[in-house]
Amino acid sequence: MAAQETYIFAGGGTGGHLYPAIALAQELKNRRPHAEVHFVGTRRGIEHRVIPEHGFPLHLITVRGVARRLFLRNLVVPFVLLWSLAQCAVLMRRLRPAVVVGTGGYVSGPVLWMATVMRIPTLIQEQNSYPGATTRLLAPRVDRVHLSFEESKLYFKKTENLLVTGNPVRHFDMSGSPATARQAFHLDPERPTVLVFGGSQGARAINTALLDGVKELLQLSDAQIIWSAGNLDADLMERQTQSMRQRIWTHAFIRDMATAYRAADVVVARAGALTLAELTVCGLPSILIPLPTAAANHQMTNAQALQVKGAARVIPQNELTPEVLREHILQLLADDTTRQLMAEAARDAAFPQATEDIVDSIEHIARTLEE
Repeated sequence: MAAQETYIFAGGGTGGHLYPAIALAQELKNRRPHAEVHFVGTRRGIEHRVIPEHGFPLHLITVRGVARRLFLRNLVVPFVLLWSLAQCAVLMRRLRPAVVVGTGGYVSGPVLWMATVMRIPTLIQEQNSYPGATTRLLAPRVDRVHLSFEESKLYFKKTENLLVTGNPVRHFDMSGSPATARQAFHLDPERPTVLVFGGSQGARAINTALLDGVKELLQLSDAQIIWSAGNLDADLMERQTQSMRQRIWTHAFIRDMATAYRAADVVVARAGALTLAELTVCGLPSILIPLPTAAANHQMTNAQALQVKGAARVIPQNELTPEVLREHILQLLADDTTRQLMAEAARDAAFPQATEDIVDSIEHIARTLEE
């Protein structure tokens, strides 16, 4: 029975690939306390730091992605790949997993490939509307592919193993009052509130556009701002907004996103898949500025999928100016009906049971093996 109680998760490099895997692993562990849950990653990825903090064993393999414009470095990629496949084969024989789960990024490629070669049940969870290269390559070989967007089905020839279940996200308690949430950021409990964030490193284009137009925004409206500026820009943003402290809370990052979401009337953000999953689960209207350098421009594809549903407005970064951003914010704050319709559209696009549904699927294919 040992084989049926061991599970392997592979996905990392960035938080966008890693945190869905953690959410799934935690849910699986809650259901099956005696199961062994292992992660596979690399020393260079975020998983090397984050996974030990969550108490899961991490197995390191040697693998790297193909580098753009670095031809000489790419010459060694086939040899590194062969070595990583050998490492994965040894790991599979030792752990004998019931299911191997991949959540994207180059680290999941050799793990999933070797699992299919060894006839171990496999499952992919894809975050983005434009599926990553690993997902597109391995989808015909794995048992199930869980997608986050209906539109993603267009990129696959084999469709019988595709399921649209959304992105696993952490639970956010939205039951508290917005007024109390705003007070937690030392802001007026009654003023309309804009939440701005761009990830752990921030988003300089968003920070610059907002900073250059923020005085006019506050003069033309009753708005106040919760602003996560990121590590790179936080000090500058705090200095530049010092005189507006009564209406702007700014810091490098927000530790309590649930409270920030409760406080917000409108959100300004990038369009990473997990960000959009959180915004829809929380039912928040948003102004999205996709990161133009994201692989295959997937953030724009993500954002447009939400815009088509009426849940968001999209500003391409090359069209982002202080005036354009300010006008979008002012329009939404002044129109309660539009915000309400966008919030309803966001909730309609959400998959609040994504984590549970995908873990159901993991357990199902594990039972299939037992039978």
